[in-house]
Amino acid sequence: MPPSAAPTLPAPTTAAADAGSGLLTAHFPALYRELVRFIARRTGNDDEARDLAHDTWLRLAEHERAPGATAPGNTRAYLFTVAHHLALDHLRRNRLQRGEASGLDKVAPDVADSVMYRQAVQTVEAALQELPARARDVFLQHRLMGVGQAELAERHGLSRNMIERDVMLAMDCVQVAMEHWRGATMADGQVAARKGRRRSLAALLGVAGFCGSGGLAWQLWRSEVPQWQLALATRRGQTLRQPLPDGSVLSLDALSAAELTYYAARRSVALRAGAAFFDVARDADRPFVVDAGNARITVPGTRFGVEIANDRVDVQVESGRVQVQALAGHDGRAAEPVLLGAGQALRVVSSAAAGGAASYAALPHVAAGAVAPWRNGALWFDATPLSDAVQRLARYGSGAVTVAPEVATLPVSGQVRISQAQDWLAALPAVLPVRVSQSAEGWHIAGR
Repeated sequence: MPPSAAPTLPAPTTAAADAGSGLLTAHFPALYRELVRFIARRTGNDDEARDLAHDTWLRLAEHERAPGATAPGNTRAYLFTVAHHLALDHLRRNRLQRGEASGLDKVAPDVADSVMYRQAVQTVEAALQELPARARDVFLQHRLMGVGQAELAERHGLSRNMIERDVMLAMDCVQVAMEHWRGATMADGQVAARKGRRRSLAALLGVAGFCGSGGLAWQLWRSEVPQWQLALATRRGQTLRQPLPDGSVLSLDALSAAELTYYAARRSVALRAGAAFFDVARDADRPFVVDAGNARITVPGTRFGVEIANDRVDVQVESGRVQVQALAGHDGRAAEPVLLGAGQALRVVSSAAAGGAASYAALPHVAAGAVAPWRNGALWFDATPLSDAVQRLARYGSGAVTVAPEVATLPVSGQVRISQAQDWLAALPAVLPVRVSQSAEGWHIAGR
């Protein structure tokens, strides 16, 4: 089918037309040529553009057949939004299959996009302008500039509860405006009641055309809408090396978990458990941020390791520079950030007795190539409590090991080969005042 020809497509079902949603597929033939050109500009392939245009029609038909389907307030914007997301998903799949960096967030919007979505942009900006001045100020500083709620409460002389209410008020205002724009209305014209928790800004602002505004809506889009996401987890005894879309590489230790989310303005990782090593491709315009336990690590590009253990987070730098900041405790105050260079290491420790406040503790210098030694099948202990060392080895399946309370805090130092963990356990009586026994249930370490 040539790009200039309008498609021959089935007519919308009677039920859909009766529901008032047949306007979607009814408008499709008239917009088909423009839609194909729109998609072709993104894919660079006319044949793929025609296929994706057909997929767009199928999505519209599915929407019309859905029970209770309603017509969107702006049919043209809705149709091109669906087409854009299908094209974006198509490009991501192709690039991930080839192992290439996505780079999708760096594609500059053209004039047609800016015009097409101007109504959506104006809707969000108008909603922000209608907020009370304080609520708007609190929302923008918190969501765009990353200012904590405790600091905002201090600036405005308010309680944290009041600041949280201002943020929630702004979120509700934006949500209502976006649902009106997208046509999410009931038959009587009222916005459908929200169910459960408030929707995230990513869901509300998931419209590509925001990138054409250059104003508040575009800033929100860059900071809140994910461009790429991945969740990873490893089992006992398993490690993982995962290339990332920007050319970075994540290595994940055994019994570890991480969630990765790339935005237009930043690359974000939440290390949920265990240990990881990051080889980060440099991008000064899009920092790489790792949240691990009570610490936040920020880099433009470098090599470093992070490990979570109980109430502490250890950070070791192999090359480059890393900023480490202890996150705010229950008192709402965050510690001053610390800069680390190659070979330096730092521990961030939370104190339950101090209301969750965190403190820093310097760790010994790390020799070149010794950061995250688990990558090379070894672990290093430096006056590590025996119970912690045993727990660390247990990630690799050395069997169940129990440590009696009276010897749990004995310090352990030196290197242990992970493959020789059982030999290390058996040799402990030679260096510590302990006795080690083995049974069908596993190993047991007790005092002599």
